[in-house]
Amino acid sequence: MKKATFVIIAGGGRVGSHLAKTLVSEGKDVVVVEKDPAVCEKLASEINALIINGDVTNKKVLEDARIQGADVFAAVTGYDNENIVACQLAKHSYNVPLVLARIEDMDRAKMMGGMGIDLIVSPAHVAAMVFENAIALPGTTSVLVSGTITRAVEVEVSEKSKASGKKIVNLSIPSGCVVAAIYRKGKLIIPHGDTVLKAGDVVALIGEENAIRKLVGILRGS
Repeated sequence: MKKATFVIIAGGGRVGSHLAKTLVSEGKDVVVVEKDPAVCEKLASEINALIINGDVTNKKVLEDARIQGADVFAAVTGYDNENIVACQLAKHSYNVPLVLARIEDMDRAKMMGGMGIDLIVSPAHVAAMVFENAIALPGTTSVLVSGTITRAVEVEVSEKSKASGKKIVNLSIPSGCVVAAIYRKGKLIIPHGDTVLKAGDVVALIGEENAIRKLVGILRGS
């Protein structure tokens, strides 16, 4: 699993600016494309990143942002149509490896499977899940907002993965992360060392970013 170093963010509003600041603080090369000149001016004074004033659905603007070399394209404007069009261009015209979209309309998001967008996120939906967790499990903190270095992700075991058919104890799991749960055909499995992974399993991982990245590579077969 290749570590992303160059990220283009479409949209410089609250989500885009916060994401850009976080990525820049982690040493990432970041470009922000934003069509509001006033927002661009504000971002330029706050973030050590290239800020481009332009339309994220315009190919010339995307090429000025060096999209041909981007590892990640994240469309997080406040407009679903712009995010969808920009992501389609990023994936199908420029072959960006990882394309992410902010889509507010979850019904619309569910209809977009197979359109080439790698991850669709609805901020309202995520917020609702965090609050639901707090109500269902009082006294706990969602790892989404804990402020620690802990990451929690889910990854599907691919058909080409060497992990398929192996016991967890026989995997070279890096120190710093654990296999927390397995979801198989709608059923939850609490894993043990003798648990055998199968293609199609969705595996929940918790731990540090670098350790998780290595294990995701094993599970996906990359």
